[in-house]
Amino acid sequence: MDEKTMTKLSLLCSLTGLAAIYAAAMQVRPTMTPIASLDNQFVGLKVAVSGQVVDSYEHPDGHLFLKLRDDSGSVVSVPVFARVRAELGEPIEFLDVVQVTGEVKFYKGELEVIPERAGDLRVVHTAPIKLSSLSRERVDIPVKVQATIVEREIVGSGSMILTLQEDSSQLLVFVPAWIVENGLPEFHIGNVVRVDGWLQLFNGELELKLAAPSHLRVVEAA
Repeated sequence: MDEKTMTKLSLLCSLTGLAAIYAAAMQVRPTMTPIASLDNQFVGLKVAVSGQVVDSYEHPDGHLFLKLRDDSGSVVSVPVFARVRAELGEPIEFLDVVQVTGEVKFYKGELEVIPERAGDLRVVHTAPIKLSSLSRERVDIPVKVQATIVEREIVGSGSMILTLQEDSSQLLVFVPAWIVENGLPEFHIGNVVRVDGWLQLFNGELELKLAAPSHLRVVEAA
């Protein structure tokens, strides 16, 4: 084998090796960073965090602002801008577990992890719990339920009370007036809905308090 052929083979092997290294690197995701460890030293760096959605706000322009909490008990903001959200192709709901890879930025006094594309987000949906499993021990704990609307009533200064039923169990859902005024999705008696919020006691009775319009979704029409 002449010197020219040897040179070509050596170059080809080098290029093949570099391609393999690049492909492997593209498959590597950053190690999970505990939210509690994030501080100003992380600003400008790319990290991966994972946590449960404990708060969310839907902007009129289509942006979704999440608060994620992990096992450390700490919370970080994750803005999912409209372009990224449109590419995601699936909803992100209250109490879902979300893994985010993004750049750490400092905005209005708090740290954020900002995903650049839909592939930077992985969502694991949490299943709704049975109404029959709810008890006073769950007061002040966020929950997600799915049941049929059997009654609706306007109370006070424009607030709404919904009665949900699943098998023989019922649960009241309190919808504050500001949510009613800002536009709930259209729903009717007999609709199966998924509702998430915080359990509270009112007049000694368990009820679920809705935190935002997007926390009520019609799953099945009557």
